[in-house]
Amino acid sequence: MSHSPKPFFRSARNAWYVQVGKQQIKLTPGPKNAVTEKAAWAEFYRVMAAPRPSPVSREKKSTELSVAELLDKFLSWTEKHRAGRSLEWYTEHLQSFCKSLKPSAKTLLPTDLKPHHLQDWVDSPAHAKWGANQRRGAIVAVLRPFNWAVKLGYLDKNPVNGVEKPQATKRESTVTAADFTRLLGFVKDAAFRDLLIFAYEVGVRPQEARLIEARHVHLDKHRIEIPPAEAKGKRRWRVIYLTTAAEESLAKLRSIRPTGKLFRNIDGNPWRAQAVVSRFQRLLVKMSGAIETIPPLPRFDRRRYKGPAKLAEARAAHQKAVIDRRKERAALARKGKQRFALYDLRHLFATRKLKEGHDPITVATLLGHRDASMLCRHYESLSTDGEHLLAAVNSTVEKAS
Repeated sequence: MSHSPKPFFRSARNAWYVQVGKQQIKLTPGPKNAVTEKAAWAEFYRVMAAPRPSPVSREKKSTELSVAELLDKFLSWTEKHRAGRSLEWYTEHLQSFCKSLKPSAKTLLPTDLKPHHLQDWVDSPAHAKWGANQRRGAIVAVLRPFNWAVKLGYLDKNPVNGVEKPQATKRESTVTAADFTRLLGFVKDAAFRDLLIFAYEVGVRPQEARLIEARHVHLDKHRIEIPPAEAKGKRRWRVIYLTTAAEESLAKLRSIRPTGKLFRNIDGNPWRAQAVVSRFQRLLVKMSGAIETIPPLPRFDRRRYKGPAKLAEARAAHQKAVIDRRKERAALARKGKQRFALYDLRHLFATRKLKEGHDPITVATLLGHRDASMLCRHYESLSTDGEHLLAAVNSTVEKAS
């Protein structure tokens, strides 16, 4: 049963005290008599009338880490316990978020953060071109460190919790085998062609194709074996079974590069995710006819300009015009319905194998899934292939008659 606080005398301390919550506050020294008791009551009224620190203020005193320091701790933990791609992803988003904070993230305490700080960052003009998936990913990237801090005891609650995440949208792949053949016709270098053909032949994930090394390749078993520590999810071996064409390509690359990544660009550097994206974007410009619609500028002629200052000014203006023209071509190419990404070849592989009559469990195993549920959810283009479904139903009828 609760009781109201009042002064009491502690003989061991020879002083008057009052119990406020879990804290005992000293009022006046002893000895215990009417004079000291009266003084204790006077001090008691003063103490109880004084404003109490708010829970937020107490939390600030006990929280020594700033927002920047807390996020640095999370990134250090991510570096030790997660893949390098995760570290890059979090670092990019968290640095951008910190730059948006006022006052600086170096001095701002986590308890001073509000959900509107996160929402304002996502809605800023710098991110106006973000789609629903990019916005969702950015919000998740900022929420995660504070959830981690709560779990480890750095914070009592997530200060930016409650920001609504957009519904994730699925990218529809419409690439066909004919589209892939046409795409290869525009690829002139063997380095990118090898990567594309390998992905088409065996249906690997893009990140798997980029990390494959000679030590993973077992041509005697006709497969690639990636250990759990390097595979997606880090729980199971990823086994990639090889076609004859894929084996020939890997045998050639393994003889050239006995160590390190097998698939590399024309400069001999391992393929990076953004480099592959850029190649597809440039190929899309060529395939769309945007170059014919927006032709290149004439070659810069330095002989037309006298003096270093005028030459530098003219060169800078020409370079800006070249960049602007490239952007115009890219924007024109994106207006079409055709899109290309390395993941489309994985989707195309799954669709091809299902049409060949392989059962979903076998195809899911080839793709590296634990079961067929992912296949049914994300590789459903067969449901819109009228000709294939019509042939399938007629084939069934013929067998039954």
